[in-house]
Amino acid sequence: MANTSAKASRPAENDATPPASEPVFKVRFGDVSAAVFADTIETKDGNSFTRHNVSLRRSYRDAESGDWKHTNVLSEHDLLPAAEALRHCYSEIAKRR
Repeated sequence: MANTSAKASRPAENDATPPASEPVFKVRFGDVSAAVFADTIETKDGNSFTRHNVSLRRSYRDAESGDWKHTNVLSEHDLLPAAEALRHCYSEIAKRR
């Protein structure tokens, strides 16, 4: 399980720019979650294709306020859940091709 110690320092909540669209797939393992976003890209010659991007984050409770916050920084305990979440994202993207 992820380290949620109140003494751990946390990066700012807004340490990444959120994607503009809604995710087409979401998965969560413990405190770690991943989301797949699909963007349609149009080329100069008029063709289009879908590009997939993945967002990975960890949830934690703020020690002072008790509010849920998110970070992109993972502890060693988050690595296996993150790997599993990314594996599921990879499978979902492969299904959509």
